[in-house]
Amino acid sequence: MATSSTSLSSSSTQSTASLLAPPTFTGVSNYAASLQQVLSRAVGIASLPLDQDEATLSSLETTQSDLEGLDSVFTTLQESVQSLQSAATTGLLSASTSDSTVSATVGAGASAGTYTISVDSLGAYSTALSDAGSTPVSDPTSQGISSDTTYTLSVGGVDTAITAASGSLQDLVTAINAQAGSQVQATLVNVGSGSSPDYRLSLQAVNLGSGAIDLTDSSGNDLISTSTPGSLASYQVDGVSTPVTSDTRTITLSPGLTVNLLAQSAAGDSTTITVSDNFANLASAFSSFAGSYNAAVDSMSQYFGQNGGALEGSDVVQGLTNVLNQLGTYSNGSAEDSLANFGVTLDETGQMSVDTSAFTAAADADPSAFLSMLGSSTTGGFLESATNLMNSVENTNTGILKVQENSVANQITAQQTTITNEQDTVNQLQTNLTAQISAADTTIAEMETQVSFVTGLFAQYTGATNTQQNGLATL
Repeated sequence: MATSSTSLSSSSTQSTASLLAPPTFTGVSNYAASLQQVLSRAVGIASLPLDQDEATLSSLETTQSDLEGLDSVFTTLQESVQSLQSAATTGLLSASTSDSTVSATVGAGASAGTYTISVDSLGAYSTALSDAGSTPVSDPTSQGISSDTTYTLSVGGVDTAITAASGSLQDLVTAINAQAGSQVQATLVNVGSGSSPDYRLSLQAVNLGSGAIDLTDSSGNDLISTSTPGSLASYQVDGVSTPVTSDTRTITLSPGLTVNLLAQSAAGDSTTITVSDNFANLASAFSSFAGSYNAAVDSMSQYFGQNGGALEGSDVVQGLTNVLNQLGTYSNGSAEDSLANFGVTLDETGQMSVDTSAFTAAADADPSAFLSMLGSSTTGGFLESATNLMNSVENTNTGILKVQENSVANQITAQQTTITNEQDTVNQLQTNLTAQISAADTTIAEMETQVSFVTGLFAQYTGATNTQQNGLATL
């Protein structure tokens, strides 16, 4: 996953003019406009570093966005490598059967081999059907087979107390399934006709076996009319004459090998179960890996050429390109131990493709060579190389992308602090200059008033027009 980082809000990347209050004041002298220009120029000059800092921040945020985009596609590529490892560990083997008497599936811990099994009996589940009660139950939501709400259910001699919400047959079914669902499954069955229904409680044991099912109310009344014992399933493995019994039709024949008993074997017949490598499953996993690889190649392509963006020519791009090259052209020292030898190739644009037919044919022809080339995440081969390469990209502390993302995030935080401090400095300068210029303007205005008064006074004695200009000329 991409590393979280600190970025400036949208307001932080606005122009300097919007970051600072307009440098204006209300002047009263004839020089107010000139003083306003002085104030604006001084604030503008002081704000020049902010413009550069904002440009730097914008560039850092673009770099961060690009890194996060790359992180996303390379994380997906890393996950596809892990899926390959999983497929090689648990999905490489598959099971086939010689007939439909049984089905088989493989899981973790399974190993290649051949087994035979003969199903002597599928077994049966014990069942029971309640009696009709004092009157046939035509509405199971309001009528029941007993007026009680407490019962004792017995399955194979093991008693369980059952408490129903009411005396209705429907509530009894609900209570049994909720309170003894691991032992029996309760249902409603109509043994009457559509016009004259007669609902009964039907019980079936969850496990195979001969344990009888019984149900009594709190008064000791037996509520079961028919109880049919079941039987255990039995089968023979690899010709051993002594049968194996089971209370379920799903058995574990070998570590990681699960077999479902589906039908009884014909007399003298047995089913062969073969567990073997199925390289078609792994070919599919390699196709998914190729898709993730190509997405990473496409994502990297935008950082080459004249319009390579914020990461053009960076060490990150060079490092990631090297990782992709090593993944796509893997060879364990010889052409025979390469991906290309098994149908995994790159075209002239760097796109990976998997020829599944060639892949499975080459793997089937020499399984040991293929498995040696494949290896695992810890024991060599392609999977160890791919795992190490992806860790070099995505490791939280040392990965190419993670280290760079953290570095850019720290630079963004520092740049935000710088902008905030410079903004405060310019604001303070503006405040101080505005106060000083306002004071100067007031002083000038007072002097203008005094000049006007003096020139007017002299004008009275000289006969000149009472204006500041004429008065000064007279003087």
